[in-house]
Amino acid sequence: MKIVMIGGGGASIVCANTLRVLGNQAQIDIYTRRDRTAYTPCEQPFVLRDVLGFDDMFYATIPWFEKKGLGLHLETEVTAIDREKKIIMAGGKAVPYDILLINTGAVPKIPDIPGLAGDRVFTLTTELKHARALEAVIPECGRAAILGAGAIGLEMAETLVKKGYEAVHLIVSSPHILSRVVDPEMAEKVEPLLTENGVDLRLSTSVTRVERAGDTLELTLTGGETLKVDFVLVAKGVRPNVDLAREAGLEIGETGGIAVNRYLQTSDPSIYAAGDCMESWNILTEKKTLTALATFSNRTGRTAGRNIHFGNTVPFMGAMNTLGTEVFGQTIASVGLTEQAARREGFDTLSAVRKGMSRKVMFGGGPIWVKLVADRASQTLLGAQFIGPREVSRMAEKVIILLGERVVLGRISQYENIFSPPLGMAYDPVTMVSDILISQLLKAGAAVTWL
Repeated sequence: MKIVMIGGGGASIVCANTLRVLGNQAQIDIYTRRDRTAYTPCEQPFVLRDVLGFDDMFYATIPWFEKKGLGLHLETEVTAIDREKKIIMAGGKAVPYDILLINTGAVPKIPDIPGLAGDRVFTLTTELKHARALEAVIPECGRAAILGAGAIGLEMAETLVKKGYEAVHLIVSSPHILSRVVDPEMAEKVEPLLTENGVDLRLSTSVTRVERAGDTLELTLTGGETLKVDFVLVAKGVRPNVDLAREAGLEIGETGGIAVNRYLQTSDPSIYAAGDCMESWNILTEKKTLTALATFSNRTGRTAGRNIHFGNTVPFMGAMNTLGTEVFGQTIASVGLTEQAARREGFDTLSAVRKGMSRKVMFGGGPIWVKLVADRASQTLLGAQFIGPREVSRMAEKVIILLGERVVLGRISQYENIFSPPLGMAYDPVTMVSDILISQLLKAGAAVTWL
């Protein structure tokens, strides 16, 4: 059997390794237009901050691919898929396949703004050439505008502040930062951190025009104000790269990603898709969704590999819209639905926001904000949001299981947690806020399900 993979992202590499771990001896070839692969793109803001070097991003080397018996074809672009002949055109040559995996990733969303183009407009993508271009210009400049306040936008704002920039403008079209993953009352607990550290935060604001004068860009904002900067970083999210799949006649889903079944097969049984280019579904709502996360690429790569090997016996669970990022010393973690999103989906929600402690101050503890969102009818969690020291990401991971398994609030209230004074609090924040939601149910006269 010959297995061919288009794209050198994490999903392809994990899929190939999964096949080898399972003892699959098929010929496996990976084709990518990149000059290097097997790195973690999420680390780019920290490389640009000098916390890491580019070489620190890599988790596998050429000898690793050789040891695994994987054919890695760098700087080889795939230009076509011929499903009838079961070949791809790679580097101008026809390459046959029995099974094909498409892992073509995503491309950045660039807003349609007059003048938003040229060598002073940057993005960060999964291709390192964009980060290297930005690395070269950062030391030469002192003023920048970032469009978008997702994880990349926030992390890069901090990076530029720490690089000593005199002006870092964070321009956000929504009313609050991280609008897809946190609710307003949680976002407002982080936004002061940005302004206190020198970020010029512009909420509910868009750029309407960009004009260039030499090496300076002049941005016109809604309302008519202008800003002069040395460069613009666009961090408005991504869209699936599905051009090859569409040209090959594969079904494209309603979200714009490649449509797959539960086993990650496309509309052609010989072709699988994984990673940012595929359309997934939300675990809680079953609605179609797009996910561009390293963990998603890893999970879909493993699932595709297992199904190629075993013959479609491992259904993929879906996605849960997780986020973790760190902004000026505060970690923000979110899983599941925000309350705003849950209401849009028709859930009758109950929620609570409370402040707690990770552990006592004398043991190095710090304040934690927790918001839990639950469905009143089923008495199960729909989402959770955390702000605090780094350990809140571990708390969020606990909630992922509670969400996925539809554990009722009454049962969550009774679970044990690990406790010692240096490690945490006897009444952990997730249990505490779950009990508050239970109290809301009881006050409303509802019968609480305890087990």
